[in-house]
Amino acid sequence: MKLRALLFGAVFVLLAATASAANELKPYSGTAADFAAQDLQGRPVRFSAHRGKVVLLNFWATWCPPCRKEMPAMERLHRAYRERGLVVLAVSEDTVPPEEVKRFAALLGLTFPVWYDRSGEAGRQYRIPGVPASYLVTHDGQLAWRVLGEYDWSGKEAIGAVELLLDEAGK
Repeated sequence: MKLRALLFGAVFVLLAATASAANELKPYSGTAADFAAQDLQGRPVRFSAHRGKVVLLNFWATWCPPCRKEMPAMERLHRAYRERGLVVLAVSEDTVPPEEVKRFAALLGLTFPVWYDRSGEAGRQYRIPGVPASYLVTHDGQLAWRVLGEYDWSGKEAIGAVELLLDEAGK
């Protein structure tokens, strides 16, 4: 536990020194809430199914230009770290038909899971103030970091945080 605290502290200092002033990856704590949604095939899914994995949980919407802008970096992060156990999970908070969300994901060539939460219940559970909003969740279901707004998920701060959480999960 002491080593984990030291590692989180070291990454926090790195993040604080290098993150942009507008949208920063900030330490965040709490337990990740479980929620239900639909995948893009219309099947029911639960967030708790990813317990044991490090998760980048992103809340977004098709009408949101910053969401669209950050998705390619999330895709690069997914491709780089999925074999090590990272799950990138984008939860659409749209009220449009699911087919529109599916078209959006296909247009961007997203290969990570995209879920649909038309009711907005998942976003309310996480108290998101708007989209995009993202959380890095540890393998044991704890919230570690949060970003409000668009973020470069292929930057060194994001990669450092993801690698730290993956290393911790592998112990």
